[in-house]
Amino acid sequence: MRELADIVVIVSIISSISSIILAIFAILFSMRVEGRLKKNFLRLKDIMDNNHERTKEVLANMDSEAYEIKTTIYESQKELKETLKDIMDDCDISVKKEEE
Repeated sequence: MRELADIVVIVSIISSISSIILAIFAILFSMRVEGRLKKNFLRLKDIMDNNHERTKEVLANMDSEAYEIKTTIYESQKELKETLKDIMDDCDISVKKEEE
């Protein structure tokens, strides 16, 4: 009976030591995974910050280009109106329409 009790104690000690070793490995593994996740998160954050900055730059460029396009269109329309008015005045088109 004493031998059986000794065997139970030895098995208990071995299983306790095994549990402690497994717990240590689990903790180390989770720390490594946490480190990788943190590194990946920081990398993703940097990428998203860069993309955000680029997007702001593109939108700013689009705004300035849109303004330049509007200005060019308005100037072209003004020139076309003046040209059409000159043509109408030169050809006396307004008088011809009134006579008809």
